Amino acid sequence: MTGAEHTAKRKIVVRGFTGRALQDQVRAIRSNAAELLAPFLPLGRIDLVNDFGRPFAVHVTLDVLGLDKRDWRRIAAWHHGIAEFITSITLTPERRRHCLDCAEQLEAYLLPVIEERRRDPGEDLVSRLCAAEFDGVAMSDRDVTALILNVLVAAAEPADKTLALLFKHLIDHPAQLAAVRRDPDLLPAAVAETLRLTPPVQLIPRRAERDTLFGGVRVPAGATVFCMIGAANRDPDAFTAPDTFDLHRPDLGTARSFTAAAQHLAFGSGLHQCVGAAFARAEIETVAAMLLPLLDGVRHSPDAAYRETGLYTRGPVALPLEFTPVPTPVPAPVPAALPTRPPTHQARTR
Repeated sequence: MTGAEHTAKRKIVVRGFTGRALQDQVRAIRSNAAELLAPFLPLGRIDLVNDFGRPFAVHVTLDVLGLDKRDWRRIAAWHHGIAEFITSITLTPERRRHCLDCAEQLEAYLLPVIEERRRDPGEDLVSRLCAAEFDGVAMSDRDVTALILNVLVAAAEPADKTLALLFKHLIDHPAQLAAVRRDPDLLPAAVAETLRLTPPVQLIPRRAERDTLFGGVRVPAGATVFCMIGAANRDPDAFTAPDTFDLHRPDLGTARSFTAAAQHLAFGSGLHQCVGAAFARAEIETVAAMLLPLLDGVRHSPDAAYRETGLYTRGPVALPLEFTPVPTPVPAPVPAALPTRPPTHQARTR
């Protein structure tokens, strides 16, 4: 989107991730994290990506949108296909058809939900989108659906990757892990440094508006340019020892790392900077602060082979960890302030 349409719709979505809405989301984040962690704490082992990170990211995003978490596995499968379509540079005809099928099935699931929220709006983001107007006209069902898909992929896709990469870096640097345990105020710096060194979104495509020269190479108008965030975040002219994880580095600026003035580019830049930067910070910091005291003696599982995958978005395939089992029951989850409203019967059974 560009111009007035982008400005108006961006404001609508931003309001769903700031202020009181964000405070409610933090309570939902804690509740979801406690519920998903509970079965693994007595075992002393967890795959931080597959056992926790991925379902957690989807659960929280469904809470924000106001969708039924009982359907999370189906929605996660559809989301995975849509994310594959968005983040793949090339797709076989078979994979392309699969991805489009996922989008069509999720759209069919969402349409009765949108109809319900137009009749009976709540405080969730879908209701906000349904009640919003652009140019004095309510957004169409297709407009609302497109924004829901955008939020679902953008909120769920990077979260599990960032959390897993944060813990990998801290475990691989025991002195820095110990420092964060001693001083929890260092946690934002650890998150910011994780985003700089290993951003979950590695590149952003942009279209050239006019003929342009980059490094002596002519880029014609209309051409797609892949802006490599992963490379820019390791620019030696911007960061000292850029390939080193250092939460104490003075050239990052933790306080501004989650704003438009960030030194790193993990959230993009300019008009299209990520609208969920404040939400991402709250989500990762809240969960990491819960995990650190519970995962005492946390370490990589023996013989676990570490592997990352992805070009557009990148992160660990798995992160098996071991820790000192927690013998006592986990406190009851904090009630989520975001009400999860069951969709219509039609939506649940499609």
